[in-house]
Amino acid sequence: MELVLVAVVPLFLLFVGAGILIVSQVSGFFQFNYFSNREKFSGQLISQIVGQIALAKTQLFSRTRELESLSGRLALTNQELARLNNLKSKFLSIAVHDMRTPVASIKGFSELAKKTVANDRQGQYLNYITSAAEQITRLLSDLTDLAMIEAGKLKIEKTFFDFVAMIQDVAPGISLVAKNKGVDFSVSEVPSSVSIKGDRFRLSQVLMNLLNNAIKFTPSGGQVDLRVRLDSRGVMVMVRDTGAGIHPTERKKIFEKFYQSVHQKDEKLRKQGWGLGLSIALEIIRAHRGDIGVDSFGLGKGSTFWFRIPLQYN
Repeated sequence: MELVLVAVVPLFLLFVGAGILIVSQVSGFFQFNYFSNREKFSGQLISQIVGQIALAKTQLFSRTRELESLSGRLALTNQELARLNNLKSKFLSIAVHDMRTPVASIKGFSELAKKTVANDRQGQYLNYITSAAEQITRLLSDLTDLAMIEAGKLKIEKTFFDFVAMIQDVAPGISLVAKNKGVDFSVSEVPSSVSIKGDRFRLSQVLMNLLNNAIKFTPSGGQVDLRVRLDSRGVMVMVRDTGAGIHPTERKKIFEKFYQSVHQKDEKLRKQGWGLGLSIALEIIRAHRGDIGVDSFGLGKGSTFWFRIPLQYN
């Protein structure tokens, strides 16, 4: 029995060793194939990524060249626009300057001629000439302000003054204009005194523009009302009328340069201005660190133009 064990045990160990060796070889073979395939796959993936990066670099370079080209064209376009804008500003300044003298002469000689008219018809013709000269003078004034604004030379002279006193100075002339048009003009809710720091002339220009516009677009029998209120942010001025009203799509457009309402059918009214008054008013109020806007329920329902400025600003 012992001899059998002595003979069997070595054989058994031999077979076990051989089995282990075979398993090890087979496992190594499969591991080699696995890692070989994985390495091959990784290599293909890396090659694909490198190819995509190279393609992306090529596309990026191409887009960069295109952007550089577009940027160059844009710079040239901006330079040309700046040149044309400068020429326009110079033209406005020269045209306004050269036109003021002959217009003043026309107005002055018309006033002198009225004193020597032979009949009423001649006087009426001279009144037409004087009225037209005054209208041209107002348009030239607007063009002067526009040229100053575009050149960045709009001057705001800051001094303390009584805002209510300014309104009291403006109101009589506006009342006369309203009376001649058949419009009822009233001033309500005005404090007894409001001291502000700003440009009296420029702010009165804004106020007169809003009031004249309100009367201009309000038919005979309508109403224009001026109100002034104090609040935590400063003094607020409101000009309410019962006139043509503002279409909702035009509430912001009407403050643009040369814009005139497309819903205004009265050609006579359209020809009385160039659409500069409100744009100039906007710049003046902005120069005072204030706000300006309009509220309206729509066409034919009147409108309320308003502006607010702080009591003083730096």
